Amino acid sequence: MATLKGKLEFISFWDPIRLISKDGEVDLRTYYFRIFTNLNGKKASMSGGINDIKIFADESSDRLMKYENKGETIIMILEEEGPKWGMANLGAYIPDMLQRLNGMMVIVEFNDESIHIYHNESEKVYELNYTYNNSCKIPDDKIHEVCKIGTDDCCIFLTVGGNGFLCEKFNSWMAHILLDRYSKREMNAKRIGNCKIIGRIKENDNEPIF
Repeated sequence: MATLKGKLEFISFWDPIRLISKDGEVDLRTYYFRIFTNLNGKKASMSGGINDIKIFADESSDRLMKYENKGETIIMILEEEGPKWGMANLGAYIPDMLQRLNGMMVIVEFNDESIHIYHNESEKVYELNYTYNNSCKIPDDKIHEVCKIGTDDCCIFLTVGGNGFLCEKFNSWMAHILLDRYSKREMNAKRIGNCKIIGRIKENDNEPIF
């Protein structure tokens, strides 16, 4: 098993997935696409948690990897065998996880038929809970300290509305829109924040829900 470590910067699978370290920079798409090519047509599984995802060859799985990359379109799914039909759309699951891990120090473990990405726990980052659907309420005292509102280092995921200041990094649909605007330089904020999601809190309650 080989290992890569560095800071993740993710926009989409149509942009370089940058892993930046003191030794330089690599595009993680190279590893994902090569491993998915090796897995294509083979039994495979997906596993993970709130801040990690692993795709791997698995002879006990009832799903086959289907991978097709034509540049403008990329198909990567785990498709169920047999009379029942079902699938796991890796084209949704993987980008969602890479958006969560964005800006963070990560570890990537891989071989010819597996790839696992997760947060490097040696990095201490600010932790958030889901509070309004998939948005995260930001405490007032963290707006300047963590989000750095009003500076050139403001986080791109900071928003404000009827519920006050919110982080949209872990709201997959909104994060996608903000990352697209960031990549096109259509916003003043210039930083992909490295905050981490750890669970959910009921609205108007302090009880965590996991």
